[in-house]
Amino acid sequence: MKRPSKKTLELIRKLHGEQSFLDKRVGRQEMPLQAFDAIASSGEVLVIPYLTAFLLNRQIAVREAAARTIKRLMAGLTPVELMRLDEAFRRCWSYGWGSSEWPDLKPAAIKQLWQLPDAISIVGITSFHGSGYIRDAAAKELAGVSDGSELPFLLIRLNDWVGAVRESAAAAVWHRIRPEYAAHFLQNFQLIYRLRSCQRGRHENIMMAVTTLLQEPEAVSVLRSGILSGDSWLRRAAFQLALATQSENGLALIRETWKVADPVMRLQFARQALAHLDDDELLLVLPGLVQDRFMPVRCEALEVYARRFPKEAPAVLTDALLDPHVSVRATARYWIKAQNPESDFAGFYRKALEDACLVRKRAAILGLGETGTAADAERVLGFNDIPVVKIRKAVIRTLAALDGDRQVPRFIIALTGREPGISNEAARALAGRTGAVLDELHGLFRSRTEPHLRKNLFKLLMKLPFWTRGIFLFETLRDQDERIVEMGRSGLRIWLARSRNMPSPPGESDVRQLAAALKASSGMFSPCDIREFEFLLQTNR
Repeated sequence: MKRPSKKTLELIRKLHGEQSFLDKRVGRQEMPLQAFDAIASSGEVLVIPYLTAFLLNRQIAVREAAARTIKRLMAGLTPVELMRLDEAFRRCWSYGWGSSEWPDLKPAAIKQLWQLPDAISIVGITSFHGSGYIRDAAAKELAGVSDGSELPFLLIRLNDWVGAVRESAAAAVWHRIRPEYAAHFLQNFQLIYRLRSCQRGRHENIMMAVTTLLQEPEAVSVLRSGILSGDSWLRRAAFQLALATQSENGLALIRETWKVADPVMRLQFARQALAHLDDDELLLVLPGLVQDRFMPVRCEALEVYARRFPKEAPAVLTDALLDPHVSVRATARYWIKAQNPESDFAGFYRKALEDACLVRKRAAILGLGETGTAADAERVLGFNDIPVVKIRKAVIRTLAALDGDRQVPRFIIALTGREPGISNEAARALAGRTGAVLDELHGLFRSRTEPHLRKNLFKLLMKLPFWTRGIFLFETLRDQDERIVEMGRSGLRIWLARSRNMPSPPGESDVRQLAAALKASSGMFSPCDIREFEFLLQTNR
């Protein structure tokens, strides 16, 4: 929720000024109401505290226009957004503009607000008032509504800083913990969940009672609607509630909905629900989980296979050795090793290099890098000519793992290639191996212009000796590429902070070069920065 725009605030100021002017005029005057439509169309919810001044206006048309505007702005607010609006009322010191009577509202006057259109929203925001007496009176008024629209306001007041308000809200909430209110509690479950971190009062009993209500057999249809909701937080909360029931109704709902669940929910299903399924049911769902798009789900499914189905597991685990993700391959190797300690994974991957499927071939190349020896580096070199970026990246990664020091010239060639992905992979392979080729990399940085290459070269040149690195960073400030200049500025700030704690000072040659670099780049710094750099050079002579 964004802060109100200047345009909308200026419109409200004019309305306040108009209201104050008309209050002083003798005779009947009417305020122009078109501005309220513009405010409502803005969708800026946080202007609502500024509109409360008009709810007590002498003109009924103004009161009703303000009420309708507030209702439109509040339409569709989530429970979290409603909490933020409550906080905005407390922060908004200027909502009493003009001659507003809102800050001095009396508890008895709240009943009059029911005469306004869509009054539940108005009485609801009255429960956000700065006065505890008003909030308490509003909570008691809301307790008389029983269509669910009042529930979020009451749940917010459970954490009120005034004990009497908390008690009034709690009494109203307790009265609503019954089956016909289950759907309303689920829609506002984020406000219930929030109570776990609230420090005012003790809310454990209410939280437990609402959770129990939502896990009753009668609430299965409510949980189903939550799981199929468009709100990701609500979907996951409803799914977790169904998982936690551990009842036949809950498990039936999980079996019905897990395929349409999002990745986090499918992982919850794999970790918590599979243990409660019998073998026949497991064999129906596990094949789908092993092929799931989400890597952690595939890992969980492999573990279930290995633990529950020792006969079926070997074929599934062997197939998972060629999974695209390293974690799945590692999980498969772990369980295969547990069953057969003499397994030759490197031999398996050498054979799998001949697989015609490029996805499996890439996994074989990476798997050989994870299990092979330096002698296997030659086996994967031939695949470097395949015009598929993912295959060539896999080759570079495997070469770096098996025989990286000897492959540095090949990595430099890949670094300077046209494909950014290949260059990025080569930069990762060169990290930690730049000692002998820093001069070559520096030359490439000065002569080449490709943005992705220069970015990777910049990162590699951060491996230069500390004081030489400072000279290079000064050089980057004069670069023609604005992105390199910004990277240089950021790097130089870090370099300067670390320079104060270096155990050895720069040599005389380093000091001269740093001074010359500072002079050449002085136009890039403020006078204060220049004095700090000059002080650094003087103290390190």
